[in-house]
Order: sequence, then structure tokens, then C-alpha cells
Amino acid sequence: MKFTLILLISMVAGFLALSQEIIWIRILMYSTGGLPQVFAYVLGSYLTGIAFGSWWARKLCSQNVEILLISKMFFFSSIIFYLALGLISYFYTIFNGAVIYVFVGIVTIFTGAIFPLISHFGIKSKNIGQHLSLIYLFNIIGATLGSAVTGFYLMEHFPTIQIINFILISGLLASLIISFFSHDNKKKKIYFAFTLVSILSVYQIHDEIFSSFLEKIHFNNKFVKKGNYKYLKENRSGIIATHFNEDINCDVIYGGGVYDSCFNVEPDGPNGIERVYAIVKLHPYPKNILVIGLSSGSWVRALSYSKVFQTIDVVEINDGYLDLIKKYPEHAKIFEDPRISIHIDDGRKWLTRSNKKYDFILMNTTFHWRSYVSNLVSTDFLNLAKANLNSNGIIYYNATGSEDIIFTAAKNFNHVVRFGSFVAASDSPIGVETETAQSFASSFMNGDKQILTGSHAINKILSNELPNIRQEILTRKDLFEITDDNMAVEYKKHFSRYFNPELSWLRMFERLL
Repeated sequence: MKFTLILLISMVAGFLALSQEIIWIRILMYSTGGLPQVFAYVLGSYLTGIAFGSWWARKLCSQNVEILLISKMFFFSSIIFYLALGLISYFYTIFNGAVIYVFVGIVTIFTGAIFPLISHFGIKSKNIGQHLSLIYLFNIIGATLGSAVTGFYLMEHFPTIQIINFILISGLLASLIISFFSHDNKKKKIYFAFTLVSILSVYQIHDEIFSSFLEKIHFNNKFVKKGNYKYLKENRSGIIATHFNEDINCDVIYGGGVYDSCFNVEPDGPNGIERVYAIVKLHPYPKNILVIGLSSGSWVRALSYSKVFQTIDVVEINDGYLDLIKKYPEHAKIFEDPRISIHIDDGRKWLTRSNKKYDFILMNTTFHWRSYVSNLVSTDFLNLAKANLNSNGIIYYNATGSEDIIFTAAKNFNHVVRFGSFVAASDSPIGVETETAQSFASSFMNGDKQILTGSHAINKILSNELPNIRQEILTRKDLFEITDDNMAVEYKKHFSRYFNPELSWLRMFERLL
């Protein structure tokens, strides 16, 4: 066999390996709601599988390695990957949690055996080092293509279950093509027939096995009660779904497998939206508002009821939310309001590029234990936000029960107050007189209907004295200041062995420089 074909086989192996890993991470991130540890656990399981696969390949290399053996490894790597996901889907109450990481390792044993076998079979000359380097290079090129094609293109345009099918069929076709180079015609014919039957069988059972796949790994043993999503949107930025919740009589929107919001703008509704209406007590007539994170659009729609605001800039990283909002007529009105500008971008990048000053920055931040949340609650981010605030501007965001988030706000601003699960921070005193707040509240109108007048929410808002808790929170010794470097809210530990600022990456680079 020509060495060029060996390089191509190595590239395909890399492509399939990284594509499989991306799917595993996507599924596990979704089923756990985005736990920060998922990537490390998947990577660890993957490397363990590769190690066992390489050890197994060493045993196989002591025999006569034929091209058909490499073909079989492609076949088993692909089919076991598919069947493992099928088991997770079909027996969703049994195969979940840590069991999935075991599946990752088992699948990767076959993937890990491919590269050593290719190297052993393909290198026939004396230039072993050079040829091994080239095989490795093409494996890396394939892995890069796998990340690009699967992560950026397929996930943007196709649902997860179709991508799973694509990876399987690609692996089986690669196995089939490789088998053509075998000199054993009898085995080749048998293998060809077996692979062809496998491909046809997949087309017969795929829809049944992966029916309601995302709902099953999301709701798990509650799936029978909850049933299917109402609407679903998948793209490379994540998975968004809406589902009618009978308990609160509201369509809930889930982002990445966790509660985001529900489609409600009534101040006494089930989504705690009185927290956005609390703006009337926090700031006297803010003109320019920045909202980071759109979700259901409920909070932006609530703000739009008041004519006090001159501009409302909204930054949302996932354009899939826009498609779902359009299915809800009341919320879709935000697209018709000339004051509202929606920008599909990363919030931090937007603030970095923007020269605009805001009176109020609002973020209904996701849960503090999720991956990447440090990007929106760290000291580094707060300093960036402060640079985009007017002198009496306020940043107001959801601490989701994390005292570390409030502590970090107190480290960076002179005035800090709570309202429910939210924290408001500013370098100027926060709070307005009751009369001013009542006047502001009366500006929230939906046609001729007063939104806040007579609601329980406005009574709760007006009765809150909003005391400055900065000094009180700073006396706490059990809390961490969150930074981009330590990500303390995601990986908080109370032992210096696990969390020590002096052992951080930043400190290491400072010492090296």
C-alpha cells in the first residue's frame, strides 16, 4: 500500500476521534447542565481509553498486522460509539452519570488502537522517524478538521442525533474503503457484506433508538412525566429548548440543559421577574440600558413597557434564542421596538469594543456553578463593565445564591445592595425615594394597562430599603474574590492544596517572566 494512503487513513482516524469526543462533551455538558468538571472527566476517560488501546495494539503488533485489522478497528470504534449512545438513549434511567464516562473509555480503546496499528503497518522503510512524524502530522490535521467540521459546521446546521449518525456512517464507510485494500478476497467479501448490513440496519433503527434523545438525557427519570420539548433549537453555541411546565403554568426555556427563564412578563409571575421591575427603586430614570443575555426575552420585554428608557442594547451570544422568541407574540414585540438593538456577540467582547456609557447594566446571570460563568462575575469582568458605566451607573445581576459573587462585587464597588437573588453594585449610592420610584413605576404601560400598579411585586419593591451591605460582606473570611484566573465560583475549595492564588497560572507566568 502506498504511504500516501496510510497518511489519509491516519487523517480519517484523527477526524473521527475528535468528532466523537466533541459529541461526548456536548451530551455530558447537556445532561449535567454544564458542570465545569465534564471536560476534564471526558478528557481523562478518553486518554485512559487511548492508553488501553495502545497497550492492546502492542499485543496485536506482535502478530502479523494486516490492513483488514485496521479496517475492523474503524468498524468497532464507530459501531460501539453508536451503540453506547443508543444504550444511553434507550435505557436512559440506567445508563447515566458516571456510567457514561465508562462508555467513553470503552469506545476510545478501539480508537486508541488505530494509530499504533497504522504506524506499525504503514512504515516499511528505514526512515522510521520521518514516516512516524508524517503519520502523526496527518492524524493531527484530521483531528483539527474534525473539530472544525463537526464543531463549527455540523453543529450549526444539524441536530445532535443526525451528527451521531453522520459520524457512524463516516466510520463505517472508512472501514469499508480500507477493507478494499486487503488481499484476502474471501474475508473482504464477508466483511463488505457485514458492514453493508450494519449500515442498512442503522437506517432502520436510528429514529426509534434516538427518539426524544435530548429530553431523556435532560429529564432522565422524569421524562415519562414531562414528555417532549415544545420547541427545540440546536446550534454550535448550544442547545435551547422550551417546555410547558404544568406546575407553574408557563413555558420554561432551558439553555444547555438548565432553567433559563419562562415566558412571562407579569410582575407577580412565576419567574421572579419582579427583580427586573426593581429598577424603579434602584436608579432614578436611567436612559441607556445594556442587557447581557436575552434568553426568553421576558426581561427585555418588561423593560420595553416603560418609555423612560431611550436605548436598550441587548447582547446575546446564541442567536437561537431569537428564533424561539418569535414563536411567542407578546415577547416578539421586542423586535419591533426601535429603541431595542440586539447584537449577536459575546458580552465581554462587546464591552471591550464599545465606547458607549450606560446608566444600567442588567444580567440575569446563569447558575454560579456552571462552566464559564466566571467570565461574567469575575473582578476582571466587573472592571470592564465599570468602564462602560456612567458615574452614577449600576450593574445589576443574578448572584444565584453565591456569596462569593456578592463578595467580588463588594471588592470592586463602593456600594452593594441585594434584591432577592440579585446584587446591584455602583460607586454611587444606590436607591431612590419612594415617590420617585412610584412615579417611575407608573411609566410601565402595556397599551392602556398599568403593569405594576396594584401588584404584589411593586409593594415588595417599594418596601425594600436596599441597605448597603458592602462592609458586612467584606468582613467574611470564608469567601473568595472571583477572578478570571482562579474561577473560584466554579472550582471553589476551602483547602489551599486545591486553591492557592500563589500557585495560579498567572503567578507562574509572572515568575517565568
